[in-house]
Amino acid sequence: MVFDQKVAIAVLAAVIAYVAYRIFFSSKDASLTRYEQEVEEILTSDKYKVKGRFEE
Repeated sequence: MVFDQKVAIAVLAAVIAYVAYRIFFSSKDASLTRYEQEVEEILTSDKYKVKGRFEE
C-alpha cells in the first residue's frame, strides 16, 4: 500500500510538472512566433530594402 502511494505521488508530480512546463513555454512560443514573423517581414519586405550602388 505504501508503494502504491509513492507511485501515485510520483505520477501526480510528473503531471503537475508537465502542466507547469506547458503553461510556461506556451506563452513564450507566441511571443517567439511574433518576433520571428517581424524579423522575416523586415528581411523580405521592399519597404525596408536598402538601395545601394549595386542595385539595378
